[in-house]
Amino acid sequence: MRDSRIVFLANIDPDLQHSVLRQVRSPGFVACDSMNYWIENKRASLKSLFDKIDMLLLNDAEVRQFTGRSNLMKAAQEIVRQGPGALIIKKGEHGVIYFSKRSHFIAPAYLLETIHDPTGAGDTFAGGLIGYLSRAKRIDDASIRKGIIYGSILASFAVEDFSVNRLLGISRRDIEARYDHFRRITKF
Repeated sequence: MRDSRIVFLANIDPDLQHSVLRQVRSPGFVACDSMNYWIENKRASLKSLFDKIDMLLLNDAEVRQFTGRSNLMKAAQEIVRQGPGALIIKKGEHGVIYFSKRSHFIAPAYLLETIHDPTGAGDTFAGGLIGYLSRAKRIDDASIRKGIIYGSILASFAVEDFSVNRLLGISRRDIEARYDHFRRITKF
């Protein structure tokens, strides 16, 4: 684990995220998730991570809380200027917005007729994204965009049942079928 190419700092105390990151020898890509509690109570520690990470994941309310801006585009630009090379803004059932220094990208959530339990959808999204990036030949805007779609697809499975129950029953084929469907319904 100390030689991991990709590191995902899950949503824990930013002081612990610093500790985890110090244990990895030379990661090639570091993503970090956080939340409103850490923004309010450990802001300095969280902000000091910004020059050590490549991507930050926050929901839209957290982006506004961190920057004090209501306009998400201006808020995202401010965060990216502070260090992370990219920001993913999670918007729940409305999808995600990706901002980097070079581009931005908007992806809708995968539409479902029934949602049983949205708990854990954001974590599942992050796992799908990072899982895809761990298999990508290189990490760039194109691979991140594709990883966002895979993250959205996995999150869509997660909300179809309680806890991880639905995820336990899916196959690679199920994921790829939903990926193909997602591509068809978003192509114009």
